Amino acid sequence: MENTTSFFDKKESKRALRKRRIHDFFAAGSTYLFSSFSIIALIAIVVFVLMRGWNTLSWDFITGNYNSTLTSIQTDDTVETSHNTFTYEPKEGEYFASNWGIAFVDSTTSEGNPIVRFSYIDPKSNTNAWIDANTKEYFTPKVGEMINAATLYESKDGGKSRIVVGSKGAENMAEQFSKYNYLKSMTVTVGGGCIRGSLISTLWLIFFTLLFALPLGIGGAIYLGVYAKNNALTRVLRNAIDMISGIPSIIFGLVGGIIFLPIASASGASSGNIITGALTLACMILPIIIKSTEESIRAIPARQSQASLALGASQTQTVFKIILPNALPGILTSVLLGIGRIIGESAALVYTSGTMIKDVILPTQGSATLAVHIWDLMSGETMNYEASCAVSIIILFVILILSLLVKLLSHHIQKMQKGR
Repeated sequence: MENTTSFFDKKESKRALRKRRIHDFFAAGSTYLFSSFSIIALIAIVVFVLMRGWNTLSWDFITGNYNSTLTSIQTDDTVETSHNTFTYEPKEGEYFASNWGIAFVDSTTSEGNPIVRFSYIDPKSNTNAWIDANTKEYFTPKVGEMINAATLYESKDGGKSRIVVGSKGAENMAEQFSKYNYLKSMTVTVGGGCIRGSLISTLWLIFFTLLFALPLGIGGAIYLGVYAKNNALTRVLRNAIDMISGIPSIIFGLVGGIIFLPIASASGASSGNIITGALTLACMILPIIIKSTEESIRAIPARQSQASLALGASQTQTVFKIILPNALPGILTSVLLGIGRIIGESAALVYTSGTMIKDVILPTQGSATLAVHIWDLMSGETMNYEASCAVSIIILFVILILSLLVKLLSHHIQKMQKGR
């Protein structure tokens, strides 16, 4: 009888083990499957952004102005095609006017409108004799500048003329330049479509938002984590903080516009400016800073605070000399999360900071940030994916650098604390 019971027990044990293995297999498989979806989606987004925006991204794109300068070029009758023989092997998409030594290529403006750009200018061409109609100084065009229109003549006495516009394409531009030997006038767009102003606006917004939010957030975390008792009031406060973190950003923008914009107008600043946007975002990231800092404070062993108090230190001294230094890695993490929210926010800033893309940035005036810049590029009739993806690359790069800096700084702080 005992052998029979033992046999059934072993059989039941094997069945339970096999059932557990099957359960573990499906549990682990489902975990890997759903995790892979998130990873694939993230990789797809990054690859798409890099593929569409990498060619647009350049140092000039980062440091140049958004607003372009329209330059009118004029020439006298002596400016004709050079007598040199120009040889150039056009690349794909380029069209070369051999009598002028200039190559043209189709491109688009920052708004996505078609335009023609200079893609090659021979150093021996007569472009160095062109004159700026406004300053009366010599104007030498550069590769990448946009051509709006040009008036060409057949001979120095006038004769047959032709007005060629950039909207008809680079091939038509090169064809007309090849037929005519004299240039009477031309309009060239210099610069434009770059993000220097939006980048500066974003940096100002980060500075002012953290200036307003960090003292309030850290102070609130100290109260909840050190001084507050576990009663109904603190539980209500914590629930309210959790609820605030779930409020849509568009509502923050609406409320911020109602509260902060009249204050800005009364103080003499423009109704929507970087400071009002920073005040709105400070309210948005307060829950992040409070929750992260409070968790860091609660993770500190109680014996450290008790030892400080036992040695005669006051509660305030203990907070600033024991608790906050040990909670610094958590505070840095909250700062990183807050900066990520600031950089990526656009809906709230539409109401409080404005959507105007500017090159001259003042904190008391409205200006678009990088996220709002993307919104502007994608909200027109022609969506500019290339420039939007280029701006997205910069945002991702900034967040990556900040993440690495926070990790290194936290590691250094923890190493110093262990070494004491």
